Amino acid sequence: MVEFPWLQISGAVAGGVVGGFSGFVANTFHERRVRLRAKRNIACALIGEIGALSQHIEENYLSMLRADLQACGDAPSVVHHAFRGDRDYMPVFRALGSTVGYLPTPLPRDLVSWYTSLAAGLERARALHELSGQRDPEAVAFAVRLAKIQDAAFIDLLARSRKLLESLDRI
Repeated sequence: MVEFPWLQISGAVAGGVVGGFSGFVANTFHERRVRLRAKRNIACALIGEIGALSQHIEENYLSMLRADLQACGDAPSVVHHAFRGDRDYMPVFRALGSTVGYLPTPLPRDLVSWYTSLAAGLERARALHELSGQRDPEAVAFAVRLAKIQDAAFIDLLARSRKLLESLDRI
Protein backbone atom coordinates (compact mmCIF):
# COMPACT_ATOMS: atom_id res chain seq x y z
CA MET A 1 0.00 0.00 0.00
CA VAL A 2 2.91 2.32 0.40
CA GLU A 3 3.79 2.27 -3.31
CA PHE A 4 0.28 3.16 -4.44
CA PRO A 5 0.52 6.93 -3.67
CA TRP A 6 3.86 7.12 -5.49
CA LEU A 7 2.31 5.64 -8.60
CA GLN A 8 -0.47 8.21 -8.40
CA ILE A 9 1.99 11.02 -7.88
CA SER A 10 4.25 9.90 -10.73
CA GLY A 11 1.19 9.43 -12.96
CA ALA A 12 -0.06 12.91 -12.10
CA VAL A 13 3.36 14.41 -12.80
CA ALA A 14 3.73 12.49 -16.08
CA GLY A 15 0.19 13.47 -17.08
CA GLY A 16 0.92 17.11 -16.36
CA VAL A 17 4.13 17.02 -18.37
CA VAL A 18 2.50 15.25 -21.30
CA GLY A 19 -0.56 17.52 -21.14
CA GLY A 20 1.59 20.66 -20.97
CA PHE A 21 3.76 19.51 -23.84
CA SER A 22 0.78 18.62 -26.01
CA GLY A 23 -0.75 22.04 -25.25
CA PHE A 24 2.51 23.71 -26.23
CA VAL A 25 2.67 21.74 -29.49
CA ALA A 26 -0.98 22.47 -30.30
CA ASN A 27 -0.52 26.18 -29.57
CA THR A 28 2.63 26.36 -31.72
CA PHE A 29 0.86 24.56 -34.56
CA HIS A 30 -2.11 26.93 -34.28
CA GLU A 31 0.13 30.03 -34.30
CA ARG A 32 1.90 28.80 -37.44
CA ARG A 33 -1.43 28.23 -39.16
CA VAL A 34 -2.61 31.72 -38.18
CA ARG A 35 0.62 33.30 -39.50
CA LEU A 36 0.39 31.32 -42.75
CA ARG A 37 -3.23 32.38 -43.19
CA ALA A 38 -2.26 36.01 -42.50
CA LYS A 39 0.57 35.81 -45.07
CA ARG A 40 -1.78 34.38 -47.67
CA ASN A 41 -4.45 36.99 -46.97
CA ILE A 42 -1.93 39.83 -47.23
CA ALA A 43 -0.44 38.36 -50.40
CA CYS A 44 -3.88 37.89 -52.01
CA ALA A 45 -4.94 41.45 -51.20
CA LEU A 46 -1.71 42.91 -52.55
CA ILE A 47 -1.86 40.71 -55.65
CA GLY A 48 -5.30 42.12 -56.37
CA GLU A 49 -4.27 45.72 -55.85
CA ILE A 50 -0.94 45.55 -57.70
CA GLY A 51 -2.57 43.62 -60.54
CA ALA A 52 -5.38 46.16 -60.87
CA LEU A 53 -3.00 49.12 -60.69
CA SER A 54 -0.67 47.57 -63.26
CA GLN A 55 -3.56 46.86 -65.60
CA HIS A 56 -4.90 50.40 -65.20
CA ILE A 57 -1.48 51.93 -65.86
CA GLU A 58 -0.81 49.69 -68.85
CA GLU A 59 -4.22 49.89 -70.53
CA ASN A 60 -5.34 53.42 -69.72
CA TYR A 61 -2.43 55.60 -68.77
CA LEU A 62 0.54 54.38 -70.84
CA SER A 63 -1.50 54.13 -74.03
CA MET A 64 -2.69 57.73 -73.61
CA LEU A 65 0.81 58.90 -72.69
CA ARG A 66 2.30 57.27 -75.80
CA ALA A 67 -0.44 58.68 -78.03
CA ASP A 68 0.34 62.15 -76.66
CA LEU A 69 4.06 61.66 -77.27
CA GLN A 70 3.43 60.46 -80.85
CA ALA A 71 1.19 63.44 -81.51
CA CYS A 72 3.95 65.74 -80.30
CA GLY A 73 6.72 64.20 -82.38
CA ASP A 74 9.82 66.34 -82.16
CA ALA A 75 7.87 69.58 -82.34
CA PRO A 76 6.65 70.49 -78.86
CA SER A 77 2.91 70.86 -78.60
CA VAL A 78 0.39 70.50 -75.82
CA VAL A 79 0.54 67.18 -73.98
CA HIS A 80 -2.92 66.55 -72.58
CA HIS A 81 -3.43 64.34 -69.55
CA ALA A 82 -6.74 63.30 -68.11
CA PHE A 83 -5.00 61.14 -65.48
CA ARG A 84 -4.36 63.56 -62.66
CA GLY A 85 -2.87 61.42 -59.92
CA ASP A 86 -4.93 63.15 -57.22
CA ARG A 87 -6.63 60.03 -55.92
CA ASP A 88 -5.35 57.47 -53.45
CA TYR A 89 -4.66 54.43 -55.59
CA MET A 90 -3.14 52.41 -52.73
CA PRO A 91 -5.90 51.76 -50.17
CA VAL A 92 -5.05 48.09 -49.67
CA PHE A 93 -1.37 48.79 -49.10
CA ARG A 94 -2.17 51.60 -46.68
CA ALA A 95 -4.56 49.35 -44.76
CA LEU A 96 -2.13 46.42 -44.64
CA GLY A 97 1.06 48.43 -44.16
CA SER A 98 1.65 47.31 -40.59
CA THR A 99 1.23 43.61 -41.42
CA VAL A 100 3.44 43.48 -44.51
CA GLY A 101 6.24 42.36 -42.18
CA TYR A 102 4.62 38.90 -42.01
CA LEU A 103 5.78 38.29 -45.56
CA PRO A 104 9.17 36.67 -46.27
CA THR A 105 12.21 38.93 -46.02
CA PRO A 106 12.76 40.45 -49.48
CA LEU A 107 9.07 41.06 -50.18
CA PRO A 108 8.37 43.90 -47.70
CA ARG A 109 11.31 45.89 -49.08
CA ASP A 110 10.26 45.21 -52.69
CA LEU A 111 6.65 46.17 -51.92
CA VAL A 112 7.64 49.45 -50.31
CA SER A 113 9.97 50.21 -53.22
CA TRP A 114 7.21 49.45 -55.74
CA TYR A 115 4.64 51.61 -53.98
CA THR A 116 7.18 54.44 -53.57
CA SER A 117 7.84 54.33 -57.32
CA LEU A 118 4.10 54.40 -57.93
CA ALA A 119 3.75 57.45 -55.67
CA ALA A 120 6.54 59.22 -57.58
CA GLY A 121 4.79 58.38 -60.85
CA LEU A 122 1.54 59.80 -59.50
CA GLU A 123 3.34 63.02 -58.61
CA ARG A 124 4.67 63.23 -62.18
CA ALA A 125 1.14 62.55 -63.47
CA ARG A 126 -0.14 65.45 -61.38
CA ALA A 127 2.60 67.70 -62.77
CA LEU A 128 1.80 66.58 -66.33
CA HIS A 129 -1.86 67.33 -65.78
CA GLU A 130 -1.03 70.81 -64.54
CA LEU A 131 1.30 71.42 -67.49
CA SER A 132 -1.25 70.19 -70.02
CA GLY A 133 -3.24 73.41 -69.97
CA GLN A 134 -0.29 75.73 -70.54
CA ARG A 135 0.59 77.11 -73.97
CA ASP A 136 4.09 78.30 -73.11
CA PRO A 137 6.60 76.49 -75.40
CA GLU A 138 9.05 75.99 -72.54
CA ALA A 139 6.34 74.44 -70.36
CA VAL A 140 5.26 72.22 -73.24
CA ALA A 141 8.86 71.13 -73.91
CA PHE A 142 9.25 70.33 -70.21
CA ALA A 143 5.97 68.37 -70.31
CA VAL A 144 7.23 66.31 -73.24
CA ARG A 145 10.48 65.51 -71.41
CA LEU A 146 8.51 64.66 -68.27
CA ALA A 147 6.17 62.44 -70.29
CA LYS A 148 9.15 60.49 -71.67
CA ILE A 149 10.52 60.03 -68.15
CA GLN A 150 7.07 58.95 -67.00
CA ASP A 151 6.79 56.42 -69.82
CA ALA A 152 10.15 54.83 -68.95
CA ALA A 153 9.40 54.86 -65.21
CA PHE A 154 6.04 53.16 -65.64
CA ILE A 155 7.47 50.54 -68.00
CA ASP A 156 10.01 49.72 -65.28
CA LEU A 157 7.23 49.73 -62.65
CA LEU A 158 5.17 47.27 -64.70
CA ALA A 159 8.16 44.96 -65.15
CA ARG A 160 8.80 45.03 -61.40
CA SER A 161 5.11 44.41 -60.70
CA ARG A 162 5.22 41.16 -62.69
CA LYS A 163 8.16 39.90 -60.60
CA LEU A 164 6.46 41.05 -57.41
CA LEU A 165 3.20 39.32 -58.32
CA GLU A 166 5.07 36.09 -59.03
CA SER A 167 6.78 36.30 -55.62
CA LEU A 168 3.50 37.00 -53.85
CA ASP A 169 1.76 34.21 -55.71
CA ARG A 170 4.27 31.66 -54.34
CA ILE A 171 3.15 32.36 -50.76
